[in-house]
Amino acid sequence: MLEQSPAVTSAKQEIVDELLKELPSNTAIEVELPSENKLYKLEDEDMPITLRPMTFDDEKHLISGKKGEDPINIILQRCLTNIKVPELLPMDKLYLIMKLREISYGDEYKTLLICTHCKAENPTTINLSQLNVNPVPDDFNDPIEIYLEGIKKKALVRLPRVKDEKFMNTPSGALDQLWRFVMEIDGHKDKSVIAAVVDKLPLRDVRYILNALKTDFGLDTMIKFECTSCGGVSVLDLPIDANFFDVN
Repeated sequence: MLEQSPAVTSAKQEIVDELLKELPSNTAIEVELPSENKLYKLEDEDMPITLRPMTFDDEKHLISGKKGEDPINIILQRCLTNIKVPELLPMDKLYLIMKLREISYGDEYKTLLICTHCKAENPTTINLSQLNVNPVPDDFNDPIEIYLEGIKKKALVRLPRVKDEKFMNTPSGALDQLWRFVMEIDGHKDKSVIAAVVDKLPLRDVRYILNALKTDFGLDTMIKFECTSCGGVSVLDLPIDANFFDVN
């Protein structure tokens, strides 16, 4: 457990204020999410979603998070306003993680990319603001109607949210929990009926459901680089997790 900092008396507060008078502004920025907020009910519909830079106190929470808690979700919620992190689509969470890193530590992100040909380490600097973001189309909606050709029935499938991450941690777990994302099959909404049907679906219908859960929208984290050792060209997915905030 972290030891609490000693309290500052009112007599010393003027000294603290003087020492911190050149402190950079911690002003929050408005953020436009890749989903364009099409699927969210904001806490205040008249206000934008904002994101503020991390503070030292936030970083301590990132390091000392409780077991079983996602530290990224905790930090995002501390810095985010007007929406709850569990309700976010994964594409929006990923974008917010990138944006939080950018406004907290700067646009440049230094990392090591491993060549897929010779396994050499390539020190690389990535400008986060230059990563491509693919916004959703005008007709983007949730749930999505699909046709299950194997059983010749229509189904409604909803997109996963951050609160569903615990169901998607492993490929096998995602398959076991697939019924959770099917809202209707041929008009039937009973979850026990849906789960029983999903278990009996032919593989091609399962594939239709899985494909409906994926989107090509949001932050493009694929990085293309030429190896400085062998000259081979590799394309890697930039890892964005708790280590993304390690500036050592």
